Amino acid sequence: MTIEGVPMYQIDTPDTWITGTTTVSRYELEGSSTGRVLSLVGEITYHRVNGLRLQILDSESSLEITLLQNPDEGVDRPWSFIGFDGRPYIWRMLFQSPVLFLNDNSQTPLARYRRAKLGIVSRSRRAFLEIFPAGINITDFIVVTFVTFSKQRMVEEVENIPSSPI
Repeated sequence: MTIEGVPMYQIDTPDTWITGTTTVSRYELEGSSTGRVLSLVGEITYHRVNGLRLQILDSESSLEITLLQNPDEGVDRPWSFIGFDGRPYIWRMLFQSPVLFLNDNSQTPLARYRRAKLGIVSRSRRAFLEIFPAGINITDFIVVTFVTFSKQRMVEEVENIPSSPI
């Protein structure tokens, strides 16, 4: 969302979100008469055997990343990968919130997810993905990888729920 509260992205997840394809689209302004148009920027597909497959689509290039699961590492494990620009990135959980860093000697933070607050102790707020100045030029990449990281965590949480004997 913009500061004015206008949505910038739309995420479509099928009813069977564990096995379906999730799409991430960006709203673009197409003239005053047309209004806003959606442009597909990424697809996330989950396969039980092959793990998560992330495809980032844009006019210049298409990047495909496969995230294989390792059940021994747990739900809060970091996710490191190489971006479309050949640079290493890593999503890490810090204080129960995902944060994206440039995974080099600089460890530059690029984005972080801010959880919603109910407003009991402090002012209430909606959840949002905060993109730092260093990540402004790769906003689509950040949004799509964040959705992938979040989906991976949800899949692992569902698959790690112990079944109760009946």
